[in-house]
Amino acid sequence: MKPTPRFSLYLHLRIATALLLVCGGLVFPTPAQADIVTLNANDNGKQVQLNVGDQLIIRLPTISPRFGWRLTQTYPGQLTVTNTHSLPGLSSGVPGAPATFEIHFQATGTGGIDLALVSAQPGTGYSPLGGFFRVFVTIDKPGVAKNVNITEYGNRSRVKVNKGDQLAIRLDNTAGSQYQWEVMPIADNVIQLITPAATQPAKKPKKKPKAGSEEDVTFQFQALNPGKTTLRFLYRNTANNEAPPKRDFELEVEVPEPPR
Repeated sequence: MKPTPRFSLYLHLRIATALLLVCGGLVFPTPAQADIVTLNANDNGKQVQLNVGDQLIIRLPTISPRFGWRLTQTYPGQLTVTNTHSLPGLSSGVPGAPATFEIHFQATGTGGIDLALVSAQPGTGYSPLGGFFRVFVTIDKPGVAKNVNITEYGNRSRVKVNKGDQLAIRLDNTAGSQYQWEVMPIADNVIQLITPAATQPAKKPKKKPKAGSEEDVTFQFQALNPGKTTLRFLYRNTANNEAPPKRDFELEVEVPEPPR
């Protein structure tokens, strides 16, 4: 029995589809698998890379299940607390801790945050933390530009940003001081300085800061091309170029190849 034209067309389409699947001609995107990143006291000061949808779990030592840790601030639109509870002490990574405080987060939006927790009982923890824990978190979503903020606590750390992302480096400064932060020349074309240091007083920004008071200066960069580079800053005496810098700041920056 001779096949009808409609059946022949259907058969040809099925064969063509099968060939494309075998040869890899069709690519069906699979849902991205969310990761679970777990940190403990040994990760204090580290840089953490997450994707939107990932979970972050932090386990820290505490003197008893009744006392824990609290966030120094909230991160709406970026990181949401989903659960907190207590675990046996060894889970914190600190031998001898009677109990462990565990806090769960969900990454909900892109950006870079300075995630900090303080002990509910300062000075009583069983760890070298001194009642303070901080990590630097960047939350990524392929194809979506984000703003990443790094403070001086991120000195000697690493950060990964996508092409087009904004990177703000905020450094501690003293108002009225002869010492000022200076960014060293960037030798490659991975990242570019787009805004020189802008002063941001730590308190009462509407008033001019008094000499000797603390303030922040922020350098704004943009990721241009895939690659790796190191940003370096020196806190130098502007009145004496021969004087050695008081301190420095370094940050390794990686711009990955964009997804295809």
